[in-house]
Amino acid sequence: MTRTLPVVAVATASSHTYRPDIDGLRAVAVLAVVIFHAFPAALPGGFVGVDIFFVISGYLITGILLDGMQVGQYSLAQFYARRIRRIFPALVAVLLATWVMGWFCLTGEEYRELGKHVLAGAGFVSNWAFWMEAGYFDQTASAKPLLHLWSLGVEEQFYIVWPVLMFVAVRLRRVALVCAVSGLLSFVSAIWLVQYHPSAAFYWPTSRVWELAAGAGFAIAASGRCMERNHNAHSASSIGLLLCAVSFIVLNSRLPFPGWFAIPPVLGAVALIAAGPKGVANRLLLGNPVAVWFGKISYALYLWHWPLLSLCFIVAGGEPPVAVRAGIIAVSVVLAWLTTVLIERPIRLGAPARWKLITPCILMLGVAYLGGMTYQRDGLGFRKGYNPDADVTTATLGAGHEFVNLTCGVSPADRHLFQFCETDKRAASHFAVWGDSKADALYWGLVRKSMPGMSWTLVARASCPPMAGVHEIASNAADDGDECREANNVALRMLLGNPELTTVVLVAASRDIVGPQFAYDGSSLAAMSAASDGLDNAIAVLLHAGKRVVLVLDNPELRDPRQCMDRRPLAWPVVRQVLGVSDLNAAQRCAISYRGYLEGTAGYRAIVDQLITRHPDLTVYDPTSVLCDSQRNVCPMTMNGKYLYSYGDHMSDYANGLVAGQFLPLLRRGP
Repeated sequence: MTRTLPVVAVATASSHTYRPDIDGLRAVAVLAVVIFHAFPAALPGGFVGVDIFFVISGYLITGILLDGMQVGQYSLAQFYARRIRRIFPALVAVLLATWVMGWFCLTGEEYRELGKHVLAGAGFVSNWAFWMEAGYFDQTASAKPLLHLWSLGVEEQFYIVWPVLMFVAVRLRRVALVCAVSGLLSFVSAIWLVQYHPSAAFYWPTSRVWELAAGAGFAIAASGRCMERNHNAHSASSIGLLLCAVSFIVLNSRLPFPGWFAIPPVLGAVALIAAGPKGVANRLLLGNPVAVWFGKISYALYLWHWPLLSLCFIVAGGEPPVAVRAGIIAVSVVLAWLTTVLIERPIRLGAPARWKLITPCILMLGVAYLGGMTYQRDGLGFRKGYNPDADVTTATLGAGHEFVNLTCGVSPADRHLFQFCETDKRAASHFAVWGDSKADALYWGLVRKSMPGMSWTLVARASCPPMAGVHEIASNAADDGDECREANNVALRMLLGNPELTTVVLVAASRDIVGPQFAYDGSSLAAMSAASDGLDNAIAVLLHAGKRVVLVLDNPELRDPRQCMDRRPLAWPVVRQVLGVSDLNAAQRCAISYRGYLEGTAGYRAIVDQLITRHPDLTVYDPTSVLCDSQRNVCPMTMNGKYLYSYGDHMSDYANGLVAGQFLPLLRRGP
């Protein structure tokens, strides 16, 4: 027997009766998100505040639509005009302010990306833009000042489709059925996507519509009911508050979401709406004047808080101190209040006027132009968002693409297994690089620095070292390690089957060789030596086939160079002091000691020594002699005013050129 939460009679969706408790629920949702972003450990599930927002939006918008239809005043034009007056003013202000702030503290490449995100935000397609960027090379979420606009994109895309769908459903007298089917299909897609395509599940509107439909469903159920006292109101209110609170505390960002774990906060939001303003939690907590006030500025607060936190993270080169993050939240609240009072309300409220519609649209088009122009002109390189102690344009990777074809000897059917698959088109390849993303980082230096006739092929998969007889341990239900194992099998067959490839260079991140991410084929148990044994097997097979095998050791692991740049605001001592940034320049702050590097990689180097002992014909090259200064006991971030690293701890083009200059003569000398 299925037990359901009883529907509680409330003010009807068609009555337009103002409910302060819904503003209070908005406050709970936005404050949960803000706390999660500023202090994630304090409220690990605070991100579900966005899902609560979706439920509220679905309820209110559907109620407005049904009300207009019931009284014969349904108008798509009026609906979208109201949305423009509600959404555009504050969004224009925040997009423009973020673009201006980025001018002073972002590098050319970062500002270029910000321009793209401004354009996407102005077009309400941020969710699609960020989904297309998701991947191995994607920068950390904290370094994307407009990342939070993905949810606004989802909501506005819902608003495009839902009014039309409701109009058709009303005409067919199948409103409840249409809402139920839409919600069910969306939920099923969320369950499937979160398992097989988690980034798509997060950003696609199809996996979020069911949350909006949950609120819409209650609006449909409540439509036409009269306001009456119901003893279930207190139960619904208490249950709803409990579900939301537990979600904030128990859920975390490592869980597959949205899916089954999104049900509690969605049900909690529906229950709180269903309870009505007289429910105990609604009346005492959500209807509290302080909560209502925060609810009224919730939209502007959501817009402001993340760009400020993100830009502060970028300037500080990492997470700012607790006091700074608390101060940013306080500033966000003030800005949200000013934006609501001075910008949003004058346009949204009062007598309708043509300028209230035309002006926001023109301004939004202007902001979109700024974003597109910034992206098109490569971040407006004439301006400087950093103090040029080192040339930040050298913190890049991939120079040399004009010399290669996007093929690597594997069949077209297997091409999808490799993020990195290139062959020098200038001559037939006799040298191959096989490995993970560190192999890609080395490859471009070899392509650019090789003598004529010394041609290279690259076959590599991110986070998948060159191994045989080993598979990756599943990180989630959809990943059983088969693709890494399959990629290595395909790469090994290609290398063995091509007699022209006489030399194979193996490259892998040290963390994957010594870590427990891999297991032996036929076993589900993690083994610390599995990856090194798999590397050992691959070396043995290649040597037995008559190939010359060269193992290139991993480079020192330094911080992401984007966290090691002296941004322009750091020129002010007070900013450095507030952010807790030392007076050393960024390159010095990010350097590591050479002896500390050797001590930290002792386990990895012991594995390499074992491989050398087992395979006397194996050639080993260590790039540390190029990237570190043993005499000065330092592995620097920059050298000769240029960055040695690109994304993460991968070598930049400047560094791989230096390494290739030392490594290639070693190959030419022969074994």
